[in-house]
Amino acid sequence: MNGDDPTDRYHLIARVGPDEYARLLAQHHQASTLETVNGHAIRPVSTRFGRLFMVGATGKAFSTLDDARAYAEEHPL
Repeated sequence: MNGDDPTDRYHLIARVGPDEYARLLAQHHQASTLETVNGHAIRPVSTRFGRLFMVGATGKAFSTLDDARAYAEEHPL
């Protein structure tokens, strides 16, 4: 599954159901995590703006890993 592709995610949830989809998505997020800073898992995501680094479940993403780290350090869970 390409977790960054909405079409792939749609087809997967239609095929396996919501519970298995949630498990597979959590597994994908864990496998793609580069590091954890201050409780936030930082992982790369592909967007229409290019590759960004997502900071946990904050809804914040940054163009550099250093910026993502800095944000995570300033915002503990």
